[in-house]
Amino acid sequence: MLSDKLLSLLGALSKPERNRLRKFVHSPYLNEQGDVSRLFDVLDATLRKAPDRTAVLDKPTVWKALYPGRPYDDAHLRRLLSDLTQLTQRFLVAEMREKDALSEALDLQQALERFDLPKHMAATERTIDRLLEEYPGKSVEYHYAQYRKNWNIFTRASKQVATAGFSEKLAAADFHLECFYLAQKLKLYIDWLLFRGFRVSEHELPFIPGFWDYLNDPRFDEAPLIRIFQKIILCFAEIDNETHFGQLLEILDKKDSQLARSDLRECFFIAQNYCALKINQGDTRYYYRYFELIRSMVERNLLIENDQIPEAVFKNFITVSLGAGQYEWTEQFIQQYADYLPARIRENARTFNLAYVYFYQKNYDRVIECLRDVEYSDVVYALGAKSILLRTYYEMDEYLALDSLIESFRVFLLRNKIISKNLKREYMNFISLVKKLATIAPSDKKALEQLRQRVSQTSYAMPKNWLLKKLAEIEAGHRR
Repeated sequence: MLSDKLLSLLGALSKPERNRLRKFVHSPYLNEQGDVSRLFDVLDATLRKAPDRTAVLDKPTVWKALYPGRPYDDAHLRRLLSDLTQLTQRFLVAEMREKDALSEALDLQQALERFDLPKHMAATERTIDRLLEEYPGKSVEYHYAQYRKNWNIFTRASKQVATAGFSEKLAAADFHLECFYLAQKLKLYIDWLLFRGFRVSEHELPFIPGFWDYLNDPRFDEAPLIRIFQKIILCFAEIDNETHFGQLLEILDKKDSQLARSDLRECFFIAQNYCALKINQGDTRYYYRYFELIRSMVERNLLIENDQIPEAVFKNFITVSLGAGQYEWTEQFIQQYADYLPARIRENARTFNLAYVYFYQKNYDRVIECLRDVEYSDVVYALGAKSILLRTYYEMDEYLALDSLIESFRVFLLRNKIISKNLKREYMNFISLVKKLATIAPSDKKALEQLRQRVSQTSYAMPKNWLLKKLAEIEAGHRR
């Protein structure tokens, strides 16, 4: 293998990005090594023919393309590969900086201090003021940029004899630095609270004495993110006091235009985490509140980020929307937004989640139509699809098909080398329980009680609620 680190980096870039990288690599200002440029051309040409041809890019082949007739020198080739990797990483940083006009202007403001160019400095600071005025919301990045602007002006003034009018710049720099620190500190604390809500944490986050009282200074009303983060912390610190959550939603609705899109998006996700905790406590009302948050995100166009929707977010939205009984909305959501999922899992996710909706709608023929003949490349979707099919055949009283699927599912679990032992054990237990449901006699009270105990010990990673519901139907005499 040539260099997995470099090849995976190049392979992650789109064709337009690699076109820009070529210009970057061939720029004599950025790269004076012609051999590195030629190495990039060799690798790029191969990757363009077929991304999976990386196996043919072995060291001797690449060396021969670079230096025909010259004895192979592994140390020299490794140095070229390392230099190209570093150059590609510099390109990624340059691409990111090019999208941040405000940071670039602030850097220019600082760079111009070396020269006595008042007109250039004035023009740059007008640009900074315009970009700050146009900035989409008072995020922590906004306050940090304000701090940098005012600090640059103050430090420049402190080197001159005349400093009149610049003291307020120091005060402004101090205020925005405080806003940056406080908002960032609160955000870290929220992340810790969320982590603690789902996992045991041995660490505590320390705060300086008087921190919480200091936050109540009216000056910080100008930083809406601080006030929102305060309310979020109250929601999780006093989770049983639902008043805080209602007030949080009111503040988000009132202040949404003052927040950066990324901050508003994150606040909605945090509010959804609160709903998830309440659902896990057994309060099913929060399925509906969770769903309303999802619908608000969709209506505000907050869901798509960098032209994609994370797979976990998509899956959670489907699960919650179905739990809230919003079957038609969920089906439309899948059809509209599945195209924004990563290409690797897009079709698997679309087919599986549509089948999931049809199962909730008790449209079992469509479930089978979706899942029966589909080969899933992702083992997670394969397991999920087989689980839904098991339940579908049971609901339809298709016991021959159910028996056949139970056996093929069992063989699939035994032969698969990717699935963990614990997960295999859980699925083996699940198919055993389904088989028992299909064969147990309603009159055998002892067997029913033993089955109930087994189901009660089942992890919620499996369809535990469905198992309990089906068991209740048998006990009530609604099934054979």
